[in-house]
Amino acid sequence: MQSNSTTQPTSNSQYVDSRMQTDVSVNIFIGFSILIPMIVFVGFNIYKKHRAAVLSQQIASLEKLWLLNIKKKRA
Repeated sequence: MQSNSTTQPTSNSQYVDSRMQTDVSVNIFIGFSILIPMIVFVGFNIYKKHRAAVLSQQIASLEKLWLLNIKKKRA
């Protein structure tokens, strides 16, 4: 007795395809869920460092100006 096994697409293959599509969508969503907070965190830290550098430059220029004013008043 021989068994007749043929490989024909069944209705189950459409279920597998839609499941794969769902898995891809979920993977993309999870990827963005992880990636977006990381980008926000890195951007926030870069902004804080930039603001600290600008503030220290402003303080340095104000100190120079203050020292010039003191020298003027003494002279």
